Amino acid sequence: MATAAATAKGLAGKTRDARQLRSDAALRAALIALIARQSYDKITVRDIVAEAGVGYATFFRHYPSKDAMLDAIASEEIAEMLARTAPLLDPADTRRTCLVLAEHVGARRDVWSALLTGGAATHLREQFERLADEMSIAAFPSEWLPRTLGIRFGVTATIEILGWWLRDQPDYPLEEVAELLDRLTIAPTVGALKRG
Repeated sequence: MATAAATAKGLAGKTRDARQLRSDAALRAALIALIARQSYDKITVRDIVAEAGVGYATFFRHYPSKDAMLDAIASEEIAEMLARTAPLLDPADTRRTCLVLAEHVGARRDVWSALLTGGAATHLREQFERLADEMSIAAFPSEWLPRTLGIRFGVTATIEILGWWLRDQPDYPLEEVAELLDRLTIAPTVGALKRG
């Protein structure tokens, strides 16, 4: 997974022309569309390029593998979400953070639905844990809760709640999703880390 993330960062650092950006966007949209229709494990690179309308070799100019592409998409989505929510993470008002998180996922429902309900949840969880750890999301010290367990629990519970919302309860009000995230996951975890 670290190789995929490094590859994604390396690709992002290269200057790319408009044609490259269009083909990359088409490949990403194709993978998301395919995940919405079938299990991620059943999707091939040939399926992705056919859906995107690009050549087979074009895929490999952008990504070394299907997993690397998925990891890049998941990493970017999570990084954007954490960039919006982490600065707001105040132990005294975790609900505001949860509302911003739910709004972000709700606004990008197609991508998050595909990532969470199309067989890619494991990839998403791994990327989420890695980025949360790198950004020191759970930086509040605790004598009884190991930091890595706090991150793993918070990420897993968050993904389960979001997956439930997107898959089983798509009409569930956004504000109530934020309340579920806050009361079941974020407030207890951040509070436990804060109390030590």
